[in-house]
Amino acid sequence: MRTSLALALSLGLSLAACKRARPRDAAPEATAATAAAAAAPAAPQPPPSPEMRTLSGRLAFEAAHRPTGTARVEDVVAALGRAGVALAEPKQYLAATAAASYCAGGHTADGLAVSVCEYADAAAATAGRAHVERRFAALAADRRIVVRGATTLTTTAPPGAAPATRAAAEQAFLAL
Repeated sequence: MRTSLALALSLGLSLAACKRARPRDAAPEATAATAAAAAAPAAPQPPPSPEMRTLSGRLAFEAAHRPTGTARVEDVVAALGRAGVALAEPKQYLAATAAASYCAGGHTADGLAVSVCEYADAAAATAGRAHVERRFAALAADRRIVVRGATTLTTTAPPGAAPATRAAAEQAFLAL
């Protein structure tokens, strides 16, 4: 009985401590960081479900909820191929990273990394580009993002990569 009473009292005190308000001396930058995170563009959010707790579940959701009325990844990859910019085994990746609805990417033979992302509309694509540029600024040394309607083409060139490959990719994308 004493153990039950002690356990109940301990649980009650723990719950009371959890309900405390934010300390007065909490850092104001935490509030600013929360506001900045809220201002970031939001990728389509799936309804909570057990399968969404896995990466494969999220990828399946994104693949099933691709936007319409914009250049699709397959269209862009085909146009790049016709322009002589073949991607080796393009693969879907987590679009939420780019605040997009769906993304896939791959590499060219000379090492140019190419990513194509589909967005709900042109405004979301522009906001997605800004999000990537802000969120991944440290990785921007040789990255370029081109927006065409509600689709983006991101290219990242390694040192020594042929600039002609990037130019051909961007030209093929914009000509779609």
